[in-house]
Amino acid sequence: MGARAPVHRTALKGLRGIFATGTALACFALAAAPNSPGGAAGTRGGISPGAFYLPYQFSSFADDTALYANAYAAAGSRARDTCEGGTKCCTRAAGDGSVRAGTVSHHLFIRELIARYFSELARRVHPETIILLGPNHHARGHSPIALSALRWRTPFGFVEPDIPRILQITRTGLARIEEEPFVHEHSIGALVPFIRRTFPGAEIVPIIFKKDADRGTCVELARTIAQGMDGALVLASLDFSHYKTSREAELEDRASLAVIRSLGSDRVDDAYVDSRPALLTLMSICRIIGAGSVEVVEHTNSGILAHDPAVPCTSYINTFIEKAEAGK
Repeated sequence: MGARAPVHRTALKGLRGIFATGTALACFALAAAPNSPGGAAGTRGGISPGAFYLPYQFSSFADDTALYANAYAAAGSRARDTCEGGTKCCTRAAGDGSVRAGTVSHHLFIRELIARYFSELARRVHPETIILLGPNHHARGHSPIALSALRWRTPFGFVEPDIPRILQITRTGLARIEEEPFVHEHSIGALVPFIRRTFPGAEIVPIIFKKDADRGTCVELARTIAQGMDGALVLASLDFSHYKTSREAELEDRASLAVIRSLGSDRVDDAYVDSRPALLTLMSICRIIGAGSVEVVEHTNSGILAHDPAVPCTSYINTFIEKAEAGK
C-alpha cells in the first residue's frame, strides 16, 4: 500500500480503535492461555493455536460495516462502462467459471474499485476456497512463507480457514503456520471482508511472503497448490508501483502488465510490485494449471484518483486470469 496516498481519516481512527482493542485482548489472552496444545484457544482440525492472542484474526476495520457496505453500494451504482478519474477498466458478460486466478489491490483507498472487482468476480465463479497470496509487509515472524489457520473476524461475520488445504501445505515443509505475522497484515486483513461479503460460504487459505522468500520454494509451493485446485480460486493481493508520480507509475506498470500478460514466472523480476514472491507463486500456478488469458479489470493509480498526478502514488492492476479453453 502506498503510505503517502490519501487515507480516510474517520476510517483510520476506527482502525486505530480496533487495533487498540485487539492489543488489549491479546494481552489478556496471552496471560490466560496455557502453552500446551488444546489450551484456552481450542483446537481446530488438529491445529492448536496454543497461547496466541485470540481464536481469530481481525480483518481491517473489523467493526466498521459501513466502510465496506458503502463501497459495495457505490460500486453498484456506477455504470460499468465508465470509470472515474482516468481509471482503465474492462468488464464483460458473465463467463463459464473459467476464472481460476487473479490479482487485486489491498489498498482501501480504492475500496469501491475492489468491491466492483469482487462483484464482477462473483458473476464469473463461485469458489469453495480462496487461496490468498500477499506480502508480509513488516517481515514479521520466523518463516519466509507463513500461513494463518485461524478464523477472520469481518464486519459481515467470520471467514473460516480451509484446514485440510492448510495442512496439506504445511506437511510439505514449504511454509509454516505462524499467526503473529498476520496481526495487522493488511494484504490479508483488507480483503477478507470483501470475501465474506461476496462469497459468504467460501473458506480461505491466507499465505504471506517475506521479500527474501526463496524462489525455488515459491515454485514448489505453487506445484502443491496447483495439485489441489478443485473448487479453489487463487488471488494475489498486490499493489504495484509505489512512491512515483502518476506518469512514472504508468511506465513501471507497463512492465508489470507485460509480466502478468505473459503468464511467465521467469519474468517476475521485471515487475514493480510489493511482493515478487507472491507474484512468482501466482504465475507458477497459472503455468501449471494451463492459464490462457488475462483480463485487466482495473488499472489506475492513487494520483489519478486523487486528481493530483504529481504526488507520490500507488498503482493498482486488478485482473482475472482464465484457464485456457480445451483444444486451444
